[in-house]
Amino acid sequence: MRLLDNAWKALKLLGAAREMAIDTRRFNWDVAPGNTFFLQAEQADIRLVTHHRPEVLAKVELQAGFGWQLLSEQDEAGVYIIVRRKQLIGSIGRCRFDITIPDDMHVSFKLDQCNVCLDDLNTSLDLPPLASEL
Repeated sequence: MRLLDNAWKALKLLGAAREMAIDTRRFNWDVAPGNTFFLQAEQADIRLVTHHRPEVLAKVELQAGFGWQLLSEQDEAGVYIIVRRKQLIGSIGRCRFDITIPDDMHVSFKLDQCNVCLDDLNTSLDLPPLASEL
């Protein structure tokens, strides 16, 4: 019984350490109709959802947050998020994006080894050839 109790405590401790190692950031931008949302990321899980409000909501979770550089910017043309790994220490984590954008917003991605989930879309979707850039 004591062995199970110690194993349970160790499991809880590992879970707490994992939660502390995740750096969560939230962003909210008001945007004009027809603006562009640009995301550059690598080894990320991306979930994109649309809504009817003129704002972009973003939640970014960085595993091992110390290994990432995150830049977010807004101008008259749109909203930009760039996430890059720091050399050496950045290779140990992944990142996750939960993005909510207006349904009239243009979307541009520059991705490397990412998973993308597009929820509840009512649109045409054109993708260029998916070959890697040289």
